[in-house]
Amino acid sequence: MTRENTFAEKFLAEARSIIDRLDRTRLEAAALLVAETRDIGGRLFILGVGGSAANASHAVNDFRKIAGIEAYTPIDNVSELTARVNDEGWAGVFESWLKVSRLHVNDLVLVFSVGGGDLENNISPNLVSALQYAKTTGAKILGVVGRDGGYTAKVADVCVIVPAVNADRITPHTEAFQAVVWHLLVSHPAVKRQQTKWESTTSRENALRAAVFLDRDGVINRAQVREGKPHPPMSLEDFELMPGIALILLDLKARGFALFVITNQPDIARGKQSRTVVDAMHESLADSLPIDDIFVCYHDDKDHCDCRKPLPGLLFEAQRKHNIDLARSFVIGDRWRDIDAGHAAGCKTVLIDYGYKEQKPARAPDATVKSLREAADWILASFEDNAQNLAAEDAKTDR
Repeated sequence: MTRENTFAEKFLAEARSIIDRLDRTRLEAAALLVAETRDIGGRLFILGVGGSAANASHAVNDFRKIAGIEAYTPIDNVSELTARVNDEGWAGVFESWLKVSRLHVNDLVLVFSVGGGDLENNISPNLVSALQYAKTTGAKILGVVGRDGGYTAKVADVCVIVPAVNADRITPHTEAFQAVVWHLLVSHPAVKRQQTKWESTTSRENALRAAVFLDRDGVINRAQVREGKPHPPMSLEDFELMPGIALILLDLKARGFALFVITNQPDIARGKQSRTVVDAMHESLADSLPIDDIFVCYHDDKDHCDCRKPLPGLLFEAQRKHNIDLARSFVIGDRWRDIDAGHAAGCKTVLIDYGYKEQKPARAPDATVKSLREAADWILASFEDNAQNLAAEDAKTDR
């Protein structure tokens, strides 16, 4: 029997196909939904039946310990669960549990399920009832389900569907990839708060670096503001650095920060700007400023790339290339795209507010200032406070 004909090879080939087909946009949206729930003081309630119930119990541990979000599942109290089934019936067991848990608008209900619930076919009616109740409270709903997602996919704010690549193995693949998805979520820079034990044993010599990510136009160099909106300079002659920027960046560099420029330059994709001119601008930056690297998205929105801010692709590229700890890093920008990208990557964010006439960030920046100098000073003060806290924790550990 050749390797290609073994069951193991077929099963793993299906798993590879599922990985390739998982919707990355929904995964990122799921991570942001979890992070936003935690940030507003909401709780996470995880529901599942059968193998998905076991996944719910494991996931509660990870969301509490790694992500720092208050999380619960009815599966963890078998006495209450079976008493409710015995006295109230199977269909309403999760709904009644959510009611006594005082589910409210800031909370998030996460469903692990193969079918997602279907009242007509009497499939997981308890999930359907629970989600119907959750909608009445205004709580958000997140699903990780198989097939077409059933009722969960219809009502969820975000639903990650595990693609069906073999009709004979929908259940094992769905339940296996529920674990992949929740481990992705608790590892996501926007969600993760606590290092896991094995990874925390990494030596200090291999420790991740903190970085400051700077937008280009309006932060590094002057933007050209027309009708209340910023635009990039079109020629090297118009490329004017902000006053005092070299000394500001040296201050950050002296505190150990890696410095990166992250910039959208969609005028190249639109045919309004030359790649040669943009490259010349960046060569001048590298020659005159203590910048470690420059990351550029040359796409427009219609290209559907993963690097154009507000997506965090440029930050993740820098993280991989330079061994960056995004949770200890900062993003400085003058537009909503910069702030949203920073939050999506799990960084702290600083908005230099020039009063542009454009939309606001989806989430408020950690600080709002009037200049790059103020932004750098805020970062240095915040980093000093964090360093002192870490030193205190280390001292406790040593004792």
